Amino acid sequence: MQAAGMTIPWWTTDIGECELDAVVQAFKSRRFTTGPIVAELESSIARRFDVPYVVATNSGTSALTMALLALEVGKGDEVIVPALTWVATAQAAALLGAKVVLADCLSDVPVIDPEDVKRKVSNKTKAIIPVHLNGRACDLDRLREIARNCGAKLIEDACKAMASRTADGYLGTLGDMGCFSMGMISLASVGYGGFIVTRDREIYETLKLIRDHGVQRKPEAYKFLGSNFKISDLLAAIGVVQIARLDERVTRVQAIYERYSSGLASLPSIRVLNVDIATGKVPIYTELRSGDRDRIVAKLAERGVQTSKFHSALTSAPYLGEQGVLGNAEAFARESFIAPSGPSQPLTNVDACIEHIHSIVSQREC
Repeated sequence: MQAAGMTIPWWTTDIGECELDAVVQAFKSRRFTTGPIVAELESSIARRFDVPYVVATNSGTSALTMALLALEVGKGDEVIVPALTWVATAQAAALLGAKVVLADCLSDVPVIDPEDVKRKVSNKTKAIIPVHLNGRACDLDRLREIARNCGAKLIEDACKAMASRTADGYLGTLGDMGCFSMGMISLASVGYGGFIVTRDREIYETLKLIRDHGVQRKPEAYKFLGSNFKISDLLAAIGVVQIARLDERVTRVQAIYERYSSGLASLPSIRVLNVDIATGKVPIYTELRSGDRDRIVAKLAERGVQTSKFHSALTSAPYLGEQGVLGNAEAFARESFIAPSGPSQPLTNVDACIEHIHSIVSQREC
């Protein structure tokens, strides 16, 4: 149990002396804009994830927006996204004027249901965006088939799936494009940052232009609708160090997940949401589900243990239009929360959280 008055944060990550040294060196070299250190970051990502083309950008949200701009998504188009995801997945399409169509998730796993996607495709569907939530692989074979049959492109939202893989390769590298975040709730963080990967040379060249307002510089020509989605060498310097530390971070978050799984296995009223680490999936954080969630979360807070509830289902966003009831996504959002996690979370904090949960649950059962 933690000492009295001590707070256990729901997320911890380390950006330390090595990252500081890299930023100082970039500063001394006057590397303030998008330059050789961004190129170095892109090369390190390409090697790490075995993908030929990488475009670094200033956020995962920008990555999603750029991917849709590369497909010229706009008014009159439809983009299918899961109802259970961070709202940025849907907002990227909505801001471009496309109609967002929400698909439910599976009943037992919080990833998009391909059969609901199949029911909702139309001749207006321009893109399907599966979200590999917390390192879980969506059924890409089925989704790729659905996309091919309706003429849509497959954009993987891997913002919460860095380093997760299947037998076919890393998540995010298996669709037409893959979008990643390097925000704070990521295995590799620069504060705010992200990147897009692709195996298509033409898409890659388009993305590079879109990142810089869609402008070809020499000779100057306005080629595509774009914006300033660039990231600076200062932030990229942090990213180079963070990518180099990725394996140790994967090991830590998997250890945290296993600790919760074994420590809470005896409690029938609370469930650790499954992430199949044996097949290469990486749980960036550990999620718990209980019909008694709100009481458990409140009691943990009273004891100084921070948690993070699941984001609301996107059916609650009025600007996305009426989507109907998507019961699986809404149930996950209502009953699930994230326990103290992160690549720098001490295992002693995890053990203390497990002990608190046992105590709180036993109080209800008495």
